[in-house]
Amino acid sequence: MSRLLILACSARKRLEARALPAIERYDGVNFRILKKLQREQQLPHDLDVLILSAKYGLLRPETPIKAYDLKMTEARAAELCARVSCDLDRHLREKKYDSIFVNLGKAYLNALALSIELKQCNVQYATGGIGSKMKQMKEWIVRYETTYTFRQAIQRHRNTKRRSTTSKAS
Repeated sequence: MSRLLILACSARKRLEARALPAIERYDGVNFRILKKLQREQQLPHDLDVLILSAKYGLLRPETPIKAYDLKMTEARAAELCARVSCDLDRHLREKKYDSIFVNLGKAYLNALALSIELKQCNVQYATGGIGSKMKQMKEWIVRYETTYTFRQAIQRHRNTKRRSTTSKAS
């Protein structure tokens, strides 16, 4: 199963002058959830993330970006709409997803309005306030059993066995 999370950038950012990967630059609550799940090894391997930035448009988490301060407004969403929708459609044609979760505010959603591919996908939209959206996102991420290839399952079993043996020896 492959899944896609589309997430809005955050007003809270790390302010280093040098370019940082987008996932490191943004420091809002949703990004903190992702980083915590990653630290705790609960971030599923089948999860792809795209970030919608008011300045840069659609970003992959590893894309280096400089610090900025720009809010997504209706006007800015209209400026970005054609490019962002085209970028998203290209991404969705290149990779098929079983499930997509969109965690965006109204202005950000307007930036995706022209996406044809998104309308044909199995999409869940976060609703309510920021706390509610954050909870829905986290539940969507962790609710699915992570599936593994046979080789990955064997490796995980070996790693678990090693940890168990090491713990008993201590």
